[in-house]
Amino acid sequence: MSATSAGKGHGAEFVVSLPRAADGAADVRASTSASPLRARRRVLVIEDAADVAVAMRLVLEMDGHQVTVAHNGTDGVAAALALRPDVVLCDIGLPGMDGYAVARTMRADPALREAFLVALSGYTQAADVTRARAAGFDEHLAKPPSIDKVRRILDTLQTR
Repeated sequence: MSATSAGKGHGAEFVVSLPRAADGAADVRASTSASPLRARRRVLVIEDAADVAVAMRLVLEMDGHQVTVAHNGTDGVAAALALRPDVVLCDIGLPGMDGYAVARTMRADPALREAFLVALSGYTQAADVTRARAAGFDEHLAKPPSIDKVRRILDTLQTR
């Protein structure tokens, strides 16, 4: 590493040199890209907390999935109709149309009936899980969800 400057008020230049990987060395990019064995899914994230939605989108996109985000239930249902997602990760505590209503609406629509619905909730008692299943969710994950659990769900779905 080296640094040079012509003096105060003239800025500075910093140069960092990294050694080149030896021939045959593993490409670092391969470890951060989607696994070739992982199926690409159309995923809809319905989450009103913007930071949570962005984080989920980024991680899922790094895994190679096509991700759409909606921040409320009404927009989520509209996005689902346009996207026809394979998987919907839906917060239960949404403003206006809550996650239970989203699930019931999707299950009632023939175009969305086959989507795999995953409830995301801070409510994790047995009664909460039962209520989510009764609304039409296939899975119930506690918030914040483990990305490994989300990946397992995505990886175990049958390819359409």
